[in-house]
Amino acid sequence: MIKPGLIASGIIIISLILAITSFWDDSLIVDEIPHVGSGYSYVKKLDYRLNPEHPPLAKALATFPLLFLELKQNAFQTKFWLKDINGQWDFGRFFIFQSGNNTDLITKVVKFPILIFFIIAAVLIYKWASRLYGKFAGLTALTLFSFSPTVLAHSRFVTTDVPALFGMLLATFFFIKYLQEPNKKNFWLAGVTFGVAILTKFSTFLIVPYFLLLAVVFGLTKKPKKFHVSKFTLQTILIFMIGFILIVWPVYYLFTFNYPPERQAADTEFILGSFGNRTLANINEFIADKSVIRALGQYMLGLLMVGQRAVGGNTTYFLGEVSATGWRYYFPVVYAIKEPLTWWILVVIALLYLAWQVKKPSGIKNFGLIIKEFIKNYFVEFAMLLWLVIYWTTSIKSNLNIGVRHLLPTYPFAIILVAGQISRLRNKLRTDSKKILCSMFYVLCSILMGWYVFESVRVWPYYLTYFNQLAGGPSGGYRYVVDSNLDWGQDLKRLSQWVEKNNIEKIHLDYFGWSDPIYYLGPKFQWLTAGQYKNAQDFIDKTGGGYLAVSATFFMGSRGDPEKSYAWLQRYEPVAVIGNSIWVWELR
Repeated sequence: MIKPGLIASGIIIISLILAITSFWDDSLIVDEIPHVGSGYSYVKKLDYRLNPEHPPLAKALATFPLLFLELKQNAFQTKFWLKDINGQWDFGRFFIFQSGNNTDLITKVVKFPILIFFIIAAVLIYKWASRLYGKFAGLTALTLFSFSPTVLAHSRFVTTDVPALFGMLLATFFFIKYLQEPNKKNFWLAGVTFGVAILTKFSTFLIVPYFLLLAVVFGLTKKPKKFHVSKFTLQTILIFMIGFILIVWPVYYLFTFNYPPERQAADTEFILGSFGNRTLANINEFIADKSVIRALGQYMLGLLMVGQRAVGGNTTYFLGEVSATGWRYYFPVVYAIKEPLTWWILVVIALLYLAWQVKKPSGIKNFGLIIKEFIKNYFVEFAMLLWLVIYWTTSIKSNLNIGVRHLLPTYPFAIILVAGQISRLRNKLRTDSKKILCSMFYVLCSILMGWYVFESVRVWPYYLTYFNQLAGGPSGGYRYVVDSNLDWGQDLKRLSQWVEKNNIEKIHLDYFGWSDPIYYLGPKFQWLTAGQYKNAQDFIDKTGGGYLAVSATFFMGSRGDPEKSYAWLQRYEPVAVIGNSIWVWELR
């Protein structure tokens, strides 16, 4: 029999191959443009004037290998760096596409370090699930994670989403380990990993109230309760201090080392000029130029910017509507159609088994007792469920509805919990000597997991565009939602390859992304904007006819303004669909 460790290694290797080969023809997505440019400025200049709204860990790690390439530095002579306040977008585009550097090499090199977060997360999921429920659960959880189309899609983007997944998983694992085994080693590991999590994405700041709540609840399971609650609460605060003092502050200090204090203060004041809470803004502005603490001031600036962004929202398309204020049902719906049906079948099986195992309470008191016993006996599961509740509640209340990726920090916990219940059902059938049922269960699991892997392989290399059969698959998802769920600028290079292959001399393009169309299409490219042409005949009359391409996000998003809509194009069949995200028409 093959050892579980070898199977696990095989699963990770295969998923890595899928991830690497899927991005080979990608163009950089929207958020990668500022992230790559700013990340390079951190490691090259030790200056944090760009992209303060995201912590540095992922960006710096992704761009660190660029230090070993002979790259031109003329981007640092542009006004985007010297004069503009947070000129991240123009700086990034200039550095990547217009400075004379090898764009294709940069595009590929920066992807590989991000895969480190994916690999470590996969290993930790396998280890944690195996420790809790056995090797069967470990392999099940690993498969569900490693072949998740959403996880694979974001596993190689230079963004903060998979790093945040990694950070939350790592920090939670060691914090719970510390609570259960409160020794010095685990105490310091909890502090360090907390700091790492904080450096991945600002949404991980939710870990602070989450850990404090876990500490209180865990203390309540011990006697005397008041002593243990106070003890674990105080120690959790010390863990936070370790994370900030030993990890967060040194990293921010390093990357603000050459950031002129007067420039940091001026930038901070300008950025927070419209911030609603003036007390917090004033505190941030005060410490922005103070030598010792200005590094933490830069962290505080990013946290405030993200908070304001979450409240302000972002204009996007969803279920036939265009809005900037978001929808409370956005994440439940998108999550439902972006995950494979296999996942949902496994969720149902897990919930049914759980319901079967829980005795029906005869009253409120008994129900309360059941909850207490559950927390005491299954604290890890309680901790995972609590995080799901906290993060999902926060996400649903947010006005920022631009992608299921924002839920990625919850994925490992949901996967481990489901894999655990499936494993317990398997063990139940085995111990009860129900051979027929047990055999049927193995067959069912084999079919479901095989289907799950097949879905992942089938959508390669267009993982970002995956939708399950309820939404009509990858080709039908645009009817429901776009943006980073489907079209994030990843297919511009593939469009250029199609143009070259078909000997197209000119193409009008409305592209949702920040990669440079001129770099990929050269003189063949002409800008197209919504509302520029009223109908097909208007396009033909003014251009002489030809090819036009529209990104799905702009095509669906244009519905919000009848005067600038692409609705007139719906009468015509596209001659090509590039990567499920860009439609191409020929009008003569």
